[in-house]
Amino acid sequence: MTPTDVLSRLGRVSCVINPLSGSTPEGAAGLIREKLSGLPDDPRIHVAGEGDLPLLVEQALADEPDTLIAWGGDGTIACALSHAGMTGPAVLPLPGGTMNMLPTRALGGDHDWETLVEAALRGGRVRPMPCGEIIGGPRFFVAAMLGDMTRFTNSREALREGKLLEATEIVHDSTALALKSNLEWSAPGAPKRTSTALTVNINPDTPGKLEIASVDPQGLLDLARIGIEMLVDGWRNADDVDLVRMDEIEVHHMDKGRVSVTLDGELREMETPLRFCRVDAAVKIFVPDLS
Repeated sequence: MTPTDVLSRLGRVSCVINPLSGSTPEGAAGLIREKLSGLPDDPRIHVAGEGDLPLLVEQALADEPDTLIAWGGDGTIACALSHAGMTGPAVLPLPGGTMNMLPTRALGGDHDWETLVEAALRGGRVRPMPCGEIIGGPRFFVAAMLGDMTRFTNSREALREGKLLEATEIVHDSTALALKSNLEWSAPGAPKRTSTALTVNINPDTPGKLEIASVDPQGLLDLARIGIEMLVDGWRNADDVDLVRMDEIEVHHMDKGRVSVTLDGELREMETPLRFCRVDAAVKIFVPDLS
């Protein structure tokens, strides 16, 4: 199946379902099997347990489906997208998590799973989706956030795109509260800059470019003010957010080498330097016809 704007059918379907995600309904496997019961070929259903998600995705891809349905949170969907790539089947992401950034970005709107599946049964269009990539490391499809500030959030809702301070809880971590400008970053060969926090966003409207938002508050009150600006006007319009577009960037944590990183809302610690680039056609998305 190749990317096209011609109306396509689901064809043979395999489903990866993560029942541990935040809003995947009870009995999800039975619900989607019933929804897909009218297809010529019975769908293959794979239900995730603790720790076996990548293996389960590979098993679903081994079914050689025309469409891979990934139903779960952003981590589940990102795993499916990363494994499928451009050589695999088209992926239909269904929202089943807390934030659901990925299905909203991939499908161009916020829709419930039933609406998406019912529309997909009528047809859809297969389109490429870009991603960001840490060279030699994982991919992300909406945004990566870097800096000690990412560690003072216990609520994953605070990692929602462009809403850095929403639903945050300050944890007992003095380095997170220090608000040091300890991230050094630049495009290859360009002068280095320093920041307290960075967001590397994958904007569908800027092919070939990473969208870099830099935040450098002078204290907690300044951080709160910037947060209010971001919530009210959106982070692209906030006065204290420095926005640039680059082909690649390299980031280094000047104090300790390791940096807190969230990839599509998933928090992890990674060794720096980290080099980011963009892949314009990373995976094929099945976009249901909702017209």
